[in-house]
Amino acid sequence: MSLPLKEFIDGACSPARYEPDLALNLEICEMVNKKQGNAPRDAAQAIVHIVNSKNINQAMLALTLLDNCVKNCGYPFHLQVATKEFLNELVRRFPERPAPFPSPVIQRILYLIKEWKVALADMSKHKDDLVHIKDMYRLLRFKGYRFPELRDASVAALAPSENLKSAQELEEEDRVAQSAKLQELIRRGRPQDLVEANQLMKVMSGYDQREKPDYKQKFDEELNKIQDKSILLYEMLDAFKQGERLESNETIRELRTSCLNAQPKIQRLITEEEDNDKIENLLTLNDMINNVIAKYNDIQKGIFDTRYDIDGLPPSQAAGEPPKQGISLIDLDDDLTGSTPTPATMPSSALNDLNELFGQTSLSATSTPSPLAGTTSNSNALLDLLGDTNPTNATQPPEYSLTPPPASPTLPSSSFDSLNRSPSTPTASVSSAEETPESKPTIHLLNKNGLRIDLEVKKLNTQWKLKALFANASTAPMENLVLSLATPRSMQLKMETATSQTIPPKSENTVTQLILINNPKDEALRLRYKVTYQQFGVEMEQLGDYGA
Repeated sequence: MSLPLKEFIDGACSPARYEPDLALNLEICEMVNKKQGNAPRDAAQAIVHIVNSKNINQAMLALTLLDNCVKNCGYPFHLQVATKEFLNELVRRFPERPAPFPSPVIQRILYLIKEWKVALADMSKHKDDLVHIKDMYRLLRFKGYRFPELRDASVAALAPSENLKSAQELEEEDRVAQSAKLQELIRRGRPQDLVEANQLMKVMSGYDQREKPDYKQKFDEELNKIQDKSILLYEMLDAFKQGERLESNETIRELRTSCLNAQPKIQRLITEEEDNDKIENLLTLNDMINNVIAKYNDIQKGIFDTRYDIDGLPPSQAAGEPPKQGISLIDLDDDLTGSTPTPATMPSSALNDLNELFGQTSLSATSTPSPLAGTTSNSNALLDLLGDTNPTNATQPPEYSLTPPPASPTLPSSSFDSLNRSPSTPTASVSSAEETPESKPTIHLLNKNGLRIDLEVKKLNTQWKLKALFANASTAPMENLVLSLATPRSMQLKMETATSQTIPPKSENTVTQLILINNPKDEALRLRYKVTYQQFGVEMEQLGDYGA
């Protein structure tokens, strides 16, 4: 043993001390970690020798130092305390049969052995190398020794850390463990130990690649675990009810701690990573954790009806861009067409996003009308809807131009009823202008987290006229409201702009939106919807199907 290390250990366990010096103990741990090699073994042997001192105070100081080393020096030190030689020396002063009132030193040793058994021999990823701890635990129980109850905080400090580690950190951790194990195998020198040492050297040198773990894959698995924990935490928070206390739910506390501990490492990896795909995955996971923690904070404040996106944002929004309308529709099947109210002008990139989203799906392509055309868009909406659709447009993005909503943000009060009347200009597309529309039962599209959307339905031959009615039962306004719909390709869909993008709190049907559907095959109505809005400054999202 190096002289400085022995002097430090003797100083930490000096009989002149009446209480442990934590700073000195941690300095000894740092020396052991820095030197490696024989340092873990030398330190363990020196400490256990002092444990058997007749001076109870000195023995207790040595046990405290031993506990600090086990908790701070990692696998190389764990390997030493798990040897038969160390364990036999640790219990050398135990009587063959337990005394009715064991000494404080024996009580402390029993506590440490049980703690090592639970946190190391049962939970460590190197538990196969620590089996002698279990053997000693069983032997002492067989002799009649009773182990004290463990404190949760004590076990948690020794249990394997669930902190996120990069691929490089995982590889370095294994390298240190392999080096310590190789040295111990060579020290033992038994034939079976030398065979295992030879195989281990092949792995460490890179000669045997079959036994070398894929650290990048292991890192991806760690990320998936964090993501699964985030989703589980959000689901538990979403099911949380008023009157319950977050602090009393241990599972929620543990999941939240795991997410918070992983986030700084994720943010650091984002700045260091060079692969764009990996950066995107890390950004998505970071956003997911932010949203889950925001949900947790909302519940702590007594707000239970907030909704967050924990599936990650699309790449176009992950960089902080504002949400684009109409690019997030989800296909019902391979024959879908989608529609969403769009602004009068949109950058060409939005057209590319739409084309990429819908693939081969047919979209209506019309030129952007002039401001004057907006004043007649209501009366011509049905005519536009019944017009032919060019099926080649979906594969030619440059030829697209989106159909904008009317120039006025508010629909006239008679716009819905005006559809019941025949257009002023007869066209070949409208065969029975004098027929009366048939009213259908109201469709209850959505009722969740305070937002309710009902659809008033009227049918004229193969034409469906829907009027969306938005209600807000919560105590906070819903802002930046966007309703997006998708239908099978056999139907043509057109949506007018909603009368407002803000639903006041505690309001009924104050916001409406007109929807026109051409259904030539007279099929049953099928819709897939997505609603986005902001509440309490947070982006909310609801999605689902009707008639699927």
